[in-house]
Amino acid sequence: MWLTRHWLLLANAFLLTFASLPVLEPLLRAGSISGPADSIWATYTLVCHQLPGRSHFLAGYQVAFCERDTAMYAAMALSGLAWARFGRRVPGLHWSVFLLLALPMALDGFTQLLGFRESTWQLRTLTGGLFGLGCVWFGFPLLARTARLIRIAHHMSSPRPPQWERPGEGTPNAASVA
Repeated sequence: MWLTRHWLLLANAFLLTFASLPVLEPLLRAGSISGPADSIWATYTLVCHQLPGRSHFLAGYQVAFCERDTAMYAAMALSGLAWARFGRRVPGLHWSVFLLLALPMALDGFTQLLGFRESTWQLRTLTGGLFGLGCVWFGFPLLARTARLIRIAHHMSSPRPPQWERPGEGTPNAASVA
């Protein structure tokens, strides 16, 4: 049950790490620490196209993921931290609003993919940031509710300790058997 109580810490640690490593990669490379930099680069090829024309550069080296992914995962990490601080006071995001936050990224990405136009770094950053914010604002309340329900279900399925039983409940004692 530790996981259901500390899911937010784990989610935020993951998001901060995931958003930070691609930015650390060019700094490692600039410092001639190529082994870890190569590992980070190779790992992020699984989640990003890494096209140089759509990526930020830091210290003269390309960041390990594109501008949209940089904005998306940075927004998720920052939103996760904000949700840890204020989330219980903010209502969860309705799925339709989440779709509205995702729509600009879908339109920008698909119109570029289909060759109708070339997106700008500003649009990629804005649309990725909106989507990242929407993911946390929609997903974290669901994760919190799920973790709470798992804790309740676990508590309900656990046998009650004997000291919680009322007289007349539980296993019969020797006096009631006789």
